[in-house]
Amino acid sequence: MAQENFDKEHVGTSKFYMLRCLVAMAHADGIICEAEQAYISALMSRLPLTDDQRKTLYDDLDTPQKIEDLLPYINAPKFRGQLCYFARLMAYKDGVLSPSEEQLLEKMHAYATDGLDMEAIRQDVQTAVSAEMTMHDIEIDQNRPKRGKHFIPYFQWLDEVLLNLGIDLMKD
Repeated sequence: MAQENFDKEHVGTSKFYMLRCLVAMAHADGIICEAEQAYISALMSRLPLTDDQRKTLYDDLDTPQKIEDLLPYINAPKFRGQLCYFARLMAYKDGVLSPSEEQLLEKMHAYATDGLDMEAIRQDVQTAVSAEMTMHDIEIDQNRPKRGKHFIPYFQWLDEVLLNLGIDLMKD
């Protein structure tokens, strides 16, 4: 559970309803297995829940809630994104992704990305990857054979000749 970086000071509405959605995900296949129960209990023990919040989560464990009723309360983008991540973990806790769990994951994903310009996000990712690849290429280029302490004249000469011919052995 090291990946779970929850705010230790406050469990606000978005975070609380995200937790309720995780409990709903545990119910999705009709059975809350030991691993799912343990995961929910561990989350609850790590968070400063109020008595009412804790009672609601225990009630949710006994009585499945409709995800459609819970999702509108998750307004913080941070918790929308975390919902998709933690719900996927929950769905696979028993080692099997049932069709009902898969359907619920799709609903959560659709809700989490509602209103987002996915094409702009893809473009931002492509730009970031391109910049990273450019930096990688510059670093690789700096690793070419050079004169210096470990100078091997033949390899430097061969590298220069091949580069002049348009052949770059340092490229992937």
